[in-house]
Amino acid sequence: MTRFQLLLFFIMLSQINIAQNKKVETLKGRVVSSKQEVVGVYVLNRSKKKATITNPNGDFSVPVSLHDTLFISAVQFKNREIIITKKILDYNTFIINLDETLEELDEVILDNRTLITAKKLGLPGADVKLLDIDERAYDTATNWSPSDTVFSIDPILNYLLGNTAKYKARAMRNKRYKAGQFLYKNYLDSTFVKELKIPEHRVQEFVLYCEQDEDFDAFSKQTSEIIIKAFFKMKSKTFLVLNDE
Repeated sequence: MTRFQLLLFFIMLSQINIAQNKKVETLKGRVVSSKQEVVGVYVLNRSKKKATITNPNGDFSVPVSLHDTLFISAVQFKNREIIITKKILDYNTFIINLDETLEELDEVILDNRTLITAKKLGLPGADVKLLDIDERAYDTATNWSPSDTVFSIDPILNYLLGNTAKYKARAMRNKRYKAGQFLYKNYLDSTFVKELKIPEHRVQEFVLYCEQDEDFDAFSKQTSEIIIKAFFKMKSKTFLVLNDE
């Protein structure tokens, strides 16, 4: 075998491995616990931004590929993160044992004068007005092409001055705000808000609180009302503790 043929063989082999790694399969699994109910547990594929929740038996199915990252979360359990391996894909049903949450929040002393707001909680963007102009500013600050007839040094200056990161943060904040408002208008009706026990005057603050979750982007893209409302239910637990009036 010549060197060229050997090189060609290794290239083809690597391409096959890459294709196998990207192959999407449906992982069927079951969440189990000896102490807590296993219904409504989040199972999120962070790599593919796909999510589902478990049924009353703890069963779930989610699309995965080799080396994807699964994130399992529920209020009553400790969070778990699992990297998909070949062994996991070979299981007929992948069993996930979850440990009960035993952590307790630090004592918070409140009086009638105490008002915990999004700003007091230190939530990013709590007092920032979000405008579409931020996205345009970021685009202007970063995009240029060597083929342009007039060369612009704006992207370079913006980078050196630190404006690029600022515009990007604003654009991302604006994107999350729009997603949060969409969910608010379509899912947080008065009946559901009462079910969550969120005071009416704190609903917008609650939405902002949800936007800070690292998995908010993935859940905001879900089309299942059950999954979205389950996400709100989980977030309401900690929000109510932090905002106990």
